[in-house]
Amino acid sequence: MAIDGRAAVEPLLGFVDALPAAAAGASGPAPTLHLLTFALDREEFGIPITQVREVIRVNGITRVPQVPAHVRGVTNLRGRILAVVELRTRLGLVEGPVTAASRIVVVELRGRTLGLLVDRVSQVTKVPVDSVAPPPEEVVTAETDFLTGVARWDSRLIMLLDLDKVLLLNA
Repeated sequence: MAIDGRAAVEPLLGFVDALPAAAAGASGPAPTLHLLTFALDREEFGIPITQVREVIRVNGITRVPQVPAHVRGVTNLRGRILAVVELRTRLGLVEGPVTAASRIVVVELRGRTLGLLVDRVSQVTKVPVDSVAPPPEEVVTAETDFLTGVARWDSRLIMLLDLDKVLLLNA
């Protein structure tokens, strides 16, 4: 019994051609946001994981005179000097102590690399887009327009930050 090579390939090609149509008809998973979540004081915040390069322990931060209050100083990251912004004071909270749980979240924004000092990094999580609500109108002012939304996830509220607005990188 001779098998025609073309006859054997056609069912395979037909199956492959049918895959995109089947995938289009199938309901896929709900869209999600991939976030790095961290704590400042007793509140939880989230930033897009795409902006995060790495998370490092706080080894030492050297204060720099005459810088804005929210710039905690600089640190050495594998031979590179990295500016460290204390998110607590940048968001209007009281400056906190550096503890064993404190971390520097190294982010990249518009070609700039800098560190964000946070109290504790929680986790990388996927949050369904439909669990995110806009921030309440009562809390949105010119000073708080850095909040892009509030996610309700696993009985927690995660405030989503727009780092460009938090760090005033408008240009």
